[in-house]
Amino acid sequence: MPQDAPPNGSAQDQAPGPWSRVAGMQAKLHRWAAADPGRRFDDLFNFVHDPATLSVAFCRVAGNSHTNPALTASLCV
Repeated sequence: MPQDAPPNGSAQDQAPGPWSRVAGMQAKLHRWAAADPGRRFDDLFNFVHDPATLSVAFCRVAGNSHTNPALTASLCV
């Protein structure tokens, strides 16, 4: 097996949707920050206010509250 081949072949790690978009953006920002520690990210406003980012953030925060798990599950599908 070639060294640069992904372990799962061509299988996706995550299902398409807001979760994978946000995870991809976070990974990209991490790579950029690791490559250039002094880099400034001036356009994070658009990422933070993107509907996918807000949806994922809401689901993560709502999932921390164990007061009404049925409501959280129905909102974060």
